[in-house]
Amino acid sequence: MGYRVTDERYKMVIDRTVDDLLEIMNVSLIQQAKDVVKSFMGRSVRTKDPLFWPAGMLMLGLISAAEQADVKQDIASDLNDVKPDISSTKLDSGIKSKCLAAISAHLDMWLKSYDGKIDFVDDALAGVCFIRAYELTHEDKYKEASDKIAQFILTAPRDEQGTVIYNPGRNSSNIFADGVGQVSMFMAAYISAFPDSDIVISSGSRLDASKQIKNFFEMGVDKKSGLNYHGYSLSDNQKKGLLGWGRAFGWMYMGVAEAACAAVKSSADELAGNNETFNNFECVRECPDRKRCFMNSGFNITGLYRQMSRTALEYQRADGGWSWQIQGTEGHIDMSATGMIAYSLARGYNAGILDNVEDIDSSFDKAIDCMLSHTEKGAVLDALSSCDDFGVHYQTYGHYPWGQGAVLAALAEIR
Repeated sequence: MGYRVTDERYKMVIDRTVDDLLEIMNVSLIQQAKDVVKSFMGRSVRTKDPLFWPAGMLMLGLISAAEQADVKQDIASDLNDVKPDISSTKLDSGIKSKCLAAISAHLDMWLKSYDGKIDFVDDALAGVCFIRAYELTHEDKYKEASDKIAQFILTAPRDEQGTVIYNPGRNSSNIFADGVGQVSMFMAAYISAFPDSDIVISSGSRLDASKQIKNFFEMGVDKKSGLNYHGYSLSDNQKKGLLGWGRAFGWMYMGVAEAACAAVKSSADELAGNNETFNNFECVRECPDRKRCFMNSGFNITGLYRQMSRTALEYQRADGGWSWQIQGTEGHIDMSATGMIAYSLARGYNAGILDNVEDIDSSFDKAIDCMLSHTEKGAVLDALSSCDDFGVHYQTYGHYPWGQGAVLAALAEIR
């Protein structure tokens, strides 16, 4: 691939992401006034929850960049017979420290100024970042924060199938791709990182990511095209929202990618430990669909990941990105959907799930060129504005935390 992590534009994206995270709770008087007007109009306004998904997306970008810098440092230290590139090593160390410092400061602010309160299932995305920060640093505060979010998800209201309801406070039983994608990411990451914790042991299937995903794909997917709707409701047996909305596809793809990566890691760990209960490695290695079930749902999560990857590549635009409605390849590009999809594609690829995909390097190179071409002084532009409800998409594009974080996560994940 032509992309290098030392590219100045990449460093500028990191710097802007750090700034955006540190300032996300500082709302100007002008913006506050706009929020009041939007509230009177019945439109959604920013939440006072510092772990809400926009902040979570920024942290996802930063933790991904920190992990990538850490990997590069490890590779450099292993090459004992090669003279190390001191400037490159310092750069990677600086990136890692800067990203982790911003995440640490945001976590501390949440604990001190907001008493560590958790309000929404959207906080699960921040939890994913805390889990990965713990794996990098082994600082107890990240594990403790992850445990708090795990307890919240465990007790979150669910529908009759056991799927986490997105916004039960509105007396709603709607299931959103946003919620399923985020809680699936968290469940998979948490169980993978802390398989022997008391929370996991006592949770039964309530932290089974593949169960959440399986339920959504049974109820919220168009059978002919295979694309997902924004959501559904069991109470009236209705699929809801736009078919193929880019961010809805992105949320599901991110959840499926994390669960698939956890499944492969679990299989590899069992093999390495010579676990007698792991009795079909040939299936994992040779079977085209990798029929290794994750957790207890008997659901082929890696096969689903490959299917979604084929769909993502099919709808990649000529310029390397993805549209706000992915099947509308000549429609407006959305850098939040582009970042989410490119990140998910790269995450599974790096875990070895995608084998022999034709021209995958070309697809990554085009995605990188596209993402960087939509940045200005590190700020990611052309992200679609927030969605107020099923089918309510204001065609406003600009610089938003969800575009900034998703693009950084993708750039970091594509090695």
